[in-house]
Amino acid sequence: MPNKRDLILRATEKIIASSGIQGLSMQQVANEAGVAAGTIYRYFKDKNELILELRKNVLAHVAAFILEDHQLGTLEQRFKRIWLKMHSFGKQRTPTNLSYEQYAHLPEINNEEIRNIEITLFAPLKQLFDEGKAAGIMQPLHPRALYALSMEPAMAIARTTRRGQIQYEPHEIELACDLCWKTILIPIKPTH
Repeated sequence: MPNKRDLILRATEKIIASSGIQGLSMQQVANEAGVAAGTIYRYFKDKNELILELRKNVLAHVAAFILEDHQLGTLEQRFKRIWLKMHSFGKQRTPTNLSYEQYAHLPEINNEEIRNIEITLFAPLKQLFDEGKAAGIMQPLHPRALYALSMEPAMAIARTTRRGQIQYEPHEIELACDLCWKTILIPIKPTH
């Protein structure tokens, strides 16, 4: 059985996904979680802290999903497995994805603490980019730039699918993944 803190986080996520962040109240969260309103304040001092903790919780969940088996295979296999998992995760119409868009860009949520958590949780991805640069096959860019060029398209494509704007064929997703991989590679110069 989930603990009360997790029940509160999931209830918050569900409410934000269905009603947006503006209408979020602690009473709604309490009702959805099946707890007394005062119980929420044992775990979170206010609504901002609740949303911040939800963001941290979601980041940990996403990292665990996309980075499972991150160390297996060649750099290309590892990259493509992570890319495809990001896409798979992002295209799902779950409360996690629907609520994340609501609060991910709030100024109070994008603070030093969140950046440090992201660095820690997604360290294997940075490691992959560092290995690629050290091997001389990836462009000598900051890992965040490599991520923006190669991994963010996975989420953008997933978002259009999740919103019902475009349905991609599996071969199109595979091609997009391959193109993203090639985007960050140093071209091999032909020898004459």
